[in-house]
Amino acid sequence: MPKHVLVVGGVDFMIDKVEKLGLRYSMVQLPELVSDRHLQGARRFAVIDYRDSDEVLAVARAWHSIDPFDAVVSFTEYGLEPASRCARELGVAGDNLDAVLLTRDKKKTRDLLERHGLSPVRHRICASLADAATFLGELDGRPMVLKPSDRGLSEGVVVVGSTEALADGWAWAAAATTGPILAEEYLDGPEYSVESFSLAGQHDIVMITEKVTTELPRFIEVGHQAPARLAPAVREQVVELVTALLTLIGQRTGPAHTEIRLTAAGPRVIESQTRAGGDQIWEMCELVTGVDLLSETMIALLGLPMPRRVPAAKAAAIRFFSFENGRVAGVHGLAEAAADEGVVRLVCTLRPGQEVGLLESSTSRQGYALCVGDSTDDAVAHAEATHDRVAVEWEPVTPGS
Repeated sequence: MPKHVLVVGGVDFMIDKVEKLGLRYSMVQLPELVSDRHLQGARRFAVIDYRDSDEVLAVARAWHSIDPFDAVVSFTEYGLEPASRCARELGVAGDNLDAVLLTRDKKKTRDLLERHGLSPVRHRICASLADAATFLGELDGRPMVLKPSDRGLSEGVVVVGSTEALADGWAWAAAATTGPILAEEYLDGPEYSVESFSLAGQHDIVMITEKVTTELPRFIEVGHQAPARLAPAVREQVVELVTALLTLIGQRTGPAHTEIRLTAAGPRVIESQTRAGGDQIWEMCELVTGVDLLSETMIALLGLPMPRRVPAAKAAAIRFFSFENGRVAGVHGLAEAAADEGVVRLVCTLRPGQEVGLLESSTSRQGYALCVGDSTDDAVAHAEATHDRVAVEWEPVTPGS
């Protein structure tokens, strides 16, 4: 009988991985993400708010008593904790709870690093605007970053460089959470993400990715390219830092996505998540390194033979459509752009008559151009050319009008 896994949340490409491995799966899913594909493929299916660990546990116990699970998995930001709690409760593979809890709470990550003298960054939990003003005053004129302590997808992340900008920055961060807000000193320097795969506590740094974000004060990602163009000595510093972080959090088996900045004082951790990177970074990783982070996680948890890693390209890059505050009058050139050299996929959700508001998080973007090339420079050139070939007729709209 094929192995049986409980999948907490997820979208179609994740289920593709499960089915390709020939696994049986049962699934819990948020109401807004239910699809016929999931309903038809799952052995059992429950529509619940899987962010409620107690409810997920109740469902998992009932199903496990009828048709036992061999592992519990989740590759979504808010499914990581309930999946690990289920695995621990049921005594099956997939328990990564210690690492999940230390990274889901960004204050815990900062405190852990500080206790061990690793990647020092001044920070403070702020309960009020006055707390944030006090912290900003202690930074000797340096900007600070405000972010929800427990969110993802760049939601509510903003840089504040002056007391005049503080009220607006606080309102932006507070609108994204009901929980505490973490204030940190702003780290100046280019940003990267690091994809890793851990097996029984041993860590393999698989790929380092360059990141392109919106202009300050926001940090929404609008592009990536890999492999990162780093000097060998700098790459080694990054590898050492992220490996030490993974050991500190107790990462066991599975992927991690760690964001860093290369500052004048060396690499510094921004944050880390115990999942594969979103934004098609997981796919870029497959293309460039041959490492299928999601499949290899399930294979490792279930004790199946590991596949051979075969890269499909030397480099990859992605550029997102990230329009805001306007109305679409027309979209042209999609078919021509999709036929460009190096294109893996072109997705554009913009349609004539559509009105687009403020770019609030990565979920606000409107598609992407994913391309490969013979070098990082080559892949970037392909992605930018394909992105720019899509002609969008655009009428600016004043927010709130």
